[in-house]
Amino acid sequence: MKATGMILALTLGAIAAHAQSNGSIVLAPSGRLFTVNPDSGSVSVVDTVTHRKVLERSVGKDPRMLALSPDSRYLYVTSQGSGTLRAFHLEDLAPAGVIQAGAEPYGVVTSPAGDVVYVAASASAAVEVIRVNDSRHVTRAGDEPAMLQVTGSIAVEVRPKGLAISPDGSRLYVTHFLSGDISVIDTSSRKVVTVISTGADSNMAQRIVLSAATGRAYVPHIRSNVVNPDLLFDGTVFPELAVIDLVRNVELTAERADLSIGAHSVNLPFDAVLSRDGTKAYVVNLGSGELSVVDLKARYRIADVDVGDGPRGIALSADGGTAYVTNSLSDDVSVVDLNALQEITRIKVTTSPLSATVKRGKLLFYSSRSSQVSRQRWMSCASCHLEGDMDGRTWQLAGIGPRNTVSLRGASATGPFHWDADSCSIQDVAEFTIRDLMGGSGLIAGAANAPCKGSNVGVSSDLDALAAFCAMLAPKVNPVPQDTAAVARGKAIFNRVDVGCAVCHVAPLYTDSAMSVKPFIMHNVGTGGGPGEVLGPAFDTPSLLMLWNSAPYLHDGSAATLMDVLTKRNPLDQHGRTSILSEADKADLVSFLMSL
Repeated sequence: MKATGMILALTLGAIAAHAQSNGSIVLAPSGRLFTVNPDSGSVSVVDTVTHRKVLERSVGKDPRMLALSPDSRYLYVTSQGSGTLRAFHLEDLAPAGVIQAGAEPYGVVTSPAGDVVYVAASASAAVEVIRVNDSRHVTRAGDEPAMLQVTGSIAVEVRPKGLAISPDGSRLYVTHFLSGDISVIDTSSRKVVTVISTGADSNMAQRIVLSAATGRAYVPHIRSNVVNPDLLFDGTVFPELAVIDLVRNVELTAERADLSIGAHSVNLPFDAVLSRDGTKAYVVNLGSGELSVVDLKARYRIADVDVGDGPRGIALSADGGTAYVTNSLSDDVSVVDLNALQEITRIKVTTSPLSATVKRGKLLFYSSRSSQVSRQRWMSCASCHLEGDMDGRTWQLAGIGPRNTVSLRGASATGPFHWDADSCSIQDVAEFTIRDLMGGSGLIAGAANAPCKGSNVGVSSDLDALAAFCAMLAPKVNPVPQDTAAVARGKAIFNRVDVGCAVCHVAPLYTDSAMSVKPFIMHNVGTGGGPGEVLGPAFDTPSLLMLWNSAPYLHDGSAATLMDVLTKRNPLDQHGRTSILSEADKADLVSFLMSL
């Protein structure tokens, strides 16, 4: 989509007129910090004078982002697992309102006047527009509507995540997780007026930060080098800070900051704030566990400060001399002196409900700090499987062929693993990915058993912990409501003998992949003859669970949609007899598949 003549240019004066306070950690004018705890399902309040937690409030399943109202009366919280936006009175976190806010709500931001809250509904590819009704907005005597009211939904590209709003409230900026694109929304018309690309290989954009000093926006994300077949740890993913010109709505490629340059790389840049003079960016890196100081003119990291495990958000003190970093895997907040560039203290803010084993496994999954897991802190398991999901990428692998990244949710129950059934346990997958791709020394001391030639289960407590965490990654039901009648019709079609879907995709896991059957069951469904393929044409049967969240499809990612799987990529009926189905039948079958 290109900009039209309707697009109004933002001026530097307008950009400087209003500041937003949103993220996974925010600092109120009172000096109190508020931070989300995703595993605990809570928000914690921290006193920045005493450096102590003063309150913790349950807010729903898997809370992700916070926003302060401009008058500091309310705190808004999105809970991805509960599908809610909740409002709390800032003074004591007393509940003020709650509303369903689309499927998997993530980013949240308020209008400058505070009368509207915008929420990025990640799974429903929309931005929800929610009116705030309080005493200032009552239109007539006796009119007391619910505090939060959905007044509209703005369709955007898939997987919207981060939000930022222009100072005058006329433009809303939306990051997209799988593409790194930035949608620009005109808030008056509630329409996308342009989409800014940060590059075809951009990925995992969670946040966008507007600069009052420069008229630019900054987007921490990664770039995925999928075209390189000879993958090593330092040729896979690249951490980057993209720079957007907010007047022309273009990426300034000459101003990109490559965050891999230095004594070691960083992994999974997740959030950022800007120095008060706009010359530096402070970036927190979820995987490598540090706060990086980036000189925006030199486009280079000039310092790193180690913080806690799994940093997801950062807030800056009013004088710009102190940073507060929320660490999602060590359940604490790091207080960093930005003048001395050192961590002053860590403040415990919650207690994770995860078992010690699963918690250890989650840390190993997300972290690139240890040389056992990654060389030079370059990458982690989460680099391709953040939240246990997939990165939407098809990687060209030397000696193998093109391979589409699959979700890990529910995967532990569907061995053997990989499209080529070359691993017999999650321990196999993890250990050899760490050694052969991520550059780590491995979680097993000494030599590991070759995949499927000897068991790697029970050999390393850390490797078993990593497998235990993966086993906790359960499939999720599609949060976007489906047409129940269409789903029922599609299920009947799926189970028809003459169509044949259920022959290989056997319920309840919707795969015939089984460790107990030797040799492993492989199928040639006519999709394995593409360019670069080495090991095909037969592949292990993937589970159909969570197809709603795993596009593109097939081993080579050659089907953009499920309808493409049934039509364009099945011309000879080798992948079920779909040619006998009417267009309505195929649409119903897709509805059923999207419900799994």
